[in-house]
Amino acid sequence: MVNRQPTVFIAAIGSDIGRELAFRYRDRGSRVIGTFRSPEHVEALRGVDGIDLVSCDVADSGSVIRAAEAITALDKPWNLFIGAVGRLEPIGSFFACDFDEWSASVTANSLGQLRLLHAIYPHRDREQTPSQVAFFVGGGINGPFRHYSAYCLGKVLLVKFCELIDDEYPDVHAVALGTGWVNTKIHRQTLAAQGRAGDNLRRTVAFVSAGGTGTPIDDILGCLDWCFGAERAATGGRNFSIVHDAWRDGGEALLQTLARDSRMFKLRRDGA
Repeated sequence: MVNRQPTVFIAAIGSDIGRELAFRYRDRGSRVIGTFRSPEHVEALRGVDGIDLVSCDVADSGSVIRAAEAITALDKPWNLFIGAVGRLEPIGSFFACDFDEWSASVTANSLGQLRLLHAIYPHRDREQTPSQVAFFVGGGINGPFRHYSAYCLGKVLLVKFCELIDDEYPDVHAVALGTGWVNTKIHRQTLAAQGRAGDNLRRTVAFVSAGGTGTPIDDILGCLDWCFGAERAATGGRNFSIVHDAWRDGGEALLQTLARDSRMFKLRRDGA
């Protein structure tokens, strides 16, 4: 069988992180397929050779099904699935939120991405095993994320999912990656929420006003490379912090520590 050019699939290629990763993977020689919700967010990607765009709102099950059909029709089996969807809204205390909006946000941040992965799993590149799966997660993994419960719960679900899928499927290498603060358009949601964002408004204003990039995209790409360059037994099913974990320069000490502790970087009851 003819060797296939590797294909990277990015859910939310219209996100700032998704777009920049798409260009970097393409420059490496990979084919890229990405889903987007807002057409205006993918203008820079339209017509770019090696990048296919598919409309999809992951909070809408019908949209996910149609997108999966379009992705399958491209006949480009995927090697790496990246879930880059992130929706902060609705922002505010739980009982003050509209529940339908809250539920749709949980779905977008977790279940919708999993529905998409479930739908395109049969169309993975079976010549390369294990298939690689990465989800970007955020605030609240190690404690409460006040006024952002929908976003937080969706991301926590993804962390546990990576452990579950690692246990069930030896042909999948799944990781959850905390990106840290990245200066992207997602922060506009917090700025628009104003007082409903609580203390996070002050932190966000300070971060955006500083004008920095936060976590560099190249660090995000580098951590992805490190996770999937390591043995599945070492990194699979775990949640890594791109900013704080010692993966750089080979991360040998961290890999040795992980090899000794199968519970490390997974959701557990503290003190048990």
